[in-house]
This record gives sequence, C-alpha cells and structure tokens, in this order.
Amino acid sequence: MFNTLVGQFVLIWLKQAQAHRVIKRIVSSARPQYRSVAHLTLRDVPLQIGSILLLCGLCWYVEFKIVAVVVFVSVLVSELCLHMILRRQSLFRLIETDRAILFAMILCALNTVLYLLPALFLVRDPSLAMKITGMIWIMGVQVYLANTWSRVPTFLCVMVVPAMAMMVIAFFMLRHAAPVMSSMTEWGIAAGFLALFLYSTIDTLRQHLSMEADLAKAQQESAQRLAKLEESDRLDALTGSLNRRAFDVALGVMLEDHKLTGGEITVFLVDLDSFKPINDTYSHEAGDEVLIQTADRLRAIIAQSGIVGRLGGDEFVCALHDLENAEDDMACGARLADAIAKPIKWNDRTLKIAASIGVASSRDAANPTVSTLCSAADQAMFAAKSSPSGGPILYEAHLFAPRMTPEDKQLLVESIADRSVRPFYQPKVHLPTGRIIGFEALARWDHSTGHVRQPADFLDQINELGLQGDFMMSLAQQVVDDINMMLSQGLDPGQVSLNVSEVALATYSGRQDLFKIVQNNPDAARHLTFEITEDVFIARAADTIQASIASFRGLGVRISLDDFGTGFASFHHLRQLDFDELKIDTSFVAGLGHDPAAEVLVRGFLNIASGLGVSVVAEGVETDAQSRDLINMGCLTAQGFLFSHAVPAKDACDLLKAQNDALAAL
Repeated sequence: MFNTLVGQFVLIWLKQAQAHRVIKRIVSSARPQYRSVAHLTLRDVPLQIGSILLLCGLCWYVEFKIVAVVVFVSVLVSELCLHMILRRQSLFRLIETDRAILFAMILCALNTVLYLLPALFLVRDPSLAMKITGMIWIMGVQVYLANTWSRVPTFLCVMVVPAMAMMVIAFFMLRHAAPVMSSMTEWGIAAGFLALFLYSTIDTLRQHLSMEADLAKAQQESAQRLAKLEESDRLDALTGSLNRRAFDVALGVMLEDHKLTGGEITVFLVDLDSFKPINDTYSHEAGDEVLIQTADRLRAIIAQSGIVGRLGGDEFVCALHDLENAEDDMACGARLADAIAKPIKWNDRTLKIAASIGVASSRDAANPTVSTLCSAADQAMFAAKSSPSGGPILYEAHLFAPRMTPEDKQLLVESIADRSVRPFYQPKVHLPTGRIIGFEALARWDHSTGHVRQPADFLDQINELGLQGDFMMSLAQQVVDDINMMLSQGLDPGQVSLNVSEVALATYSGRQDLFKIVQNNPDAARHLTFEITEDVFIARAADTIQASIASFRGLGVRISLDDFGTGFASFHHLRQLDFDELKIDTSFVAGLGHDPAAEVLVRGFLNIASGLGVSVVAEGVETDAQSRDLINMGCLTAQGFLFSHAVPAKDACDLLKAQNDALAAL
C-alpha cells in the first residue's frame, strides 16, 4: 500500500514537472512577442470596447440580460488586468517578466472566450436571424485573430484554440436547435452584423497589409542602418581605410582565393617617418591631413587589385595580388614610398614626410597566413627604418632571425622565474701570466629543447615583453649566489662583472630590489662589478642613474664603463661619473695588427684610463697577436675566445680549482 502511494506521488510529481517544462518552453517562445502584444492590445481598445458593447446590447435585446451584464463586467475586469500587466502598473509591476507573460497569455485566452460567449447564447435563440448573427460574430472573431495576431504566433495559438472550440460548440448547438421564422427587425440586425463583419474583415485586412508594409519598411531601414554600422565598424573613421580587424579578414579571404586560383599575395607595411614632429609642430589637424592624404595615395596605387588598411597611429598596411616576382614587389614598394614622399599642402604650408616600408610575399612561405605575412612585413619594416638607403626592404627568411612564438614567450616568462635563464661565466685573464682574475656573467637560456640559447635569441623578446626587471633581478641573485658558492669552496672569483640595465638603475623599484640583493650579501659585494654602458650619460634619467651608481659604490660594488667610444657619449661625460674600470670594445680590439686607427684609439683609451686612475679590460681577444699587442701597449687584463668561452658556474669553479692546483704545484 505504501509503495503504491509513493508510486502515485512520484507519477504526479513527474507529470507536474513535465507540465512545468512545457509551460516554460511556451513562455520562452512568447517572450520576443511580448512587446508586439502590448502594442496590438492597447491599439485595439476602442474596437474591443465597442464590440463588446454591441454584442452585450444585442444579448439584452433578446432577453439574455444576465449574460449581457456578466460578460460585460467580466470583459472590463479582464481587459483592465491585461492592460495593467502589459504596462506593468500597480501591483503587476512586481511580477517578474516570465510570469507576466504567462498571465497575459491566460487573460488573452479568457478574453477570447468572453467575447465569444454571447454568440453561443445567440445561436441558442430560436430565431434564425439571431443564429446567423451569432455565427457571423464567431467567424468575424476568427478572421480578426488570424489577420491581426499573425505576427505573434504563440499568443495567436492561445486565442485560436478556445475560439475554435467555441465554434465547434456553436455548430453542435445549431444541430440540436431547430430555427423559427424571424422578424424584419431581427433580419435587419443580422444584415447589420453581416455588413459589420464585411467592413471589419476588409479593415482588418487593410491594417494587416499596412502593418506588413510598415514592417517591411522598418526591416529595410534596419538593414540599411546595420549595413552602415557594419561598414563603419570595418572602416577607419579618419582615413576611410579598412581597420585592423577588417583588413585581417579581407587578407584572409585573399589568401583563401590564392590557394584555389594560384597567384601570389604581397603585403606592404608602411610606417610614416617624422610624423610626430608634424603633429607636435603644426597641430593634430595637420597630422590628420597627412594621414588622410597618405591613405588616398596608397589606395590610388593599390586601386582595385588589393586592399589598404590602417593599423593605428601612423602605420598603414596594403595587400596586393598577382605581382610576379621580388623585383615587382620592390618596384611597387618604391612607388608607394615615392607617392607618400610628395609634398602635402595644408593651410598654405607644405608638409613633407617619408615612409619606412617592409615587404613580404606569400611566395616565400610554404603555408602563408595573415599573421605570418604581417609579421614578416613588420620585421622588414623595422629593418627599413635602420637601413641607410631608406628604401623598402623585402623580407627574406634566411636574412631575418625567426620571431618567438606565443608558446616561446610564455616559456621565457616561466624560464626566468625557474632560473632556466642563468649566468654563464667568461674568464677575465691577467695577460702577462694567463691567470684568471675574474669573470663576466653572461646570460644563457637552457631551453626545453635541450639547446643553450644565446642572448641574441631572447634579449629583444625580454624587452618586448617588459621583463627587463624580472630578468635583471633573477640574474643578479644567481650571480651573487654563485659568488657565495665559490667563496664557500675557498675559491677566489676575483671581480665578477654583471651587465646592469638602465631600467634597474633609473626606476625606484628596480634600484631598491638590486640594492637589497647587494646589501644582503656583503661578502659577495666586494667581488661584484656592475657594467654599465655609456647610454647612461644621455638617458632621460641620467641624474637618477648616477645617484644609484654612487649608492652601489658605497656598498663596495665596483663600476665598469662598457662599450665606451661606440655611442654618443663624449670625453666630457667621463667627468660626470665615478667608475673603476674601462672596457675596450671588441670592435677596436679586432682591428689591432691591420688597422692603424684601431691601435691609436686603443692607446688613447689606455692613456685616458691611466690618467683617471682606473683599470682596463680588453674584450673580444681571439688571437695571440692581439694579446701580444695589448701587452705591448700596457693593457694587463683581457677576455675573449682565445682564453675561454663563457661556461656554467660549476665549470668556472673547476677552472679556478685547476689554476689553484697548478699554482700549488710550482
């Protein structure tokens, strides 16, 4: 017995749950129609009130007075509730939308029944004219619903189902009630209802057609606005060129066509030179005019054979198909450069501008994509910026270092954190004796592929990703740890040099982090040398950098001036900074023995260092002849491949141990 009750309860619960899901689906389908229902219902208030008054008056005339009163009051209450729900007035404002929709659907169905209920009583009347009048009314309601509510199908179904049921009931009532003759008045009423039915049908059809026309017009206007919006979303507002996203899409389509029909795609990345001075000197209006005319000139050359886009700022990109070879690519790039270089008239002034253009072609890629082509053109453009000729540069894979993939960039971030990027140590040697008296710490990356990558393979990416600070602190901490490790083994590492970036010296956070590392390791600090380049003299934060250097010297750290004579610093700058060591750059050492100017310059550096009371280290010594020349000039310390490549910390310790053993054996 208990199991039977439980089973019945579960069955009822399942049926209710299923009914709830059905109702939820119906309400969900009606939600987009809700606003239209409100419009139709509120629009037809006069027609509805007039119709129910007419019908209830007729019921009163044929002695169905109670029916007339009940139906009229019920319709008024139902319509009032429906309008309050649709307008979310009074208490109905608190009802959530889905429940309001459900209530509106129930009231619409109830109203349909109420509007048709008097017709059933007319059909029951013995008079043939009244029966016909009742049927005309039921048919008229059907026509009204079909024409007026066709755009809201869910609500239409809710109302048509009871209307059809009422019609079936009316037919059954006609079958069981034999008609009697009617008076002329009753036939007049029937004729009037027939005329009203015809007029209402025609008027409803007219309104329906008018609504359809208005809807079609609204859809057309909406489509036009959408097209304009899509067009504006595709185009750069200032120049009318494709924006970056739209250009990528269009270039993707060109590449798909290229796969199907053949032909090559060439991308030109254009970066305007000296654009910022025009903006700063003549105003942004002048800069805007330059951008507009540049875009016009690019489009004039590209014409119908390609696309032109603006990437942002003063960068443009073009794509052209069917250029036959590299010579055609470069010729087109030159035409673009010449067109951009033509003077631009603005407010009686003549503005001149040039462009750096990078060129990349799909013929140089096995499976060209939007990203690979644009990336190749970008690399070529940067090469064009530093090219002495100033002309376009064509990307050729064997001449450009491959860029890091996003996966490699993420791996680099993780490698800095887990110390896979670590220091290797190149010995600094006392030339007369060949004894190791120090090291220079040089970054290496133990890549997951098993290869050790050189700084040239990842330093640019570190700068691009903004990882200079993390890289510098990680390397500095590892160098200090290695120095402490050597000291703990009874080894003398001498002076260990570490290249320190401008970021670490010019920013408060960088300076504090590096200062803390040095301060926490006083024994290692006495063996630590910070190498700085002459760029510190001309950096914007030169005063801050020099103050930082002074504070590190106060902790016992030596300062070495690297690459002096290779940049923009002058001898005057040497007076602005206290330093302990001057390094002779590899480019000068390489010229010894065959370039008299190199010998003069090296002698000059040695004399300057001697006069300032600082030591000298020659870099890049690769031959015995270079070593002898340096000794003859009075240079006592050097480093280079002649003595050793950079080696891991463990191997550096082994070199020191071997040296100690050799000295002990003497």
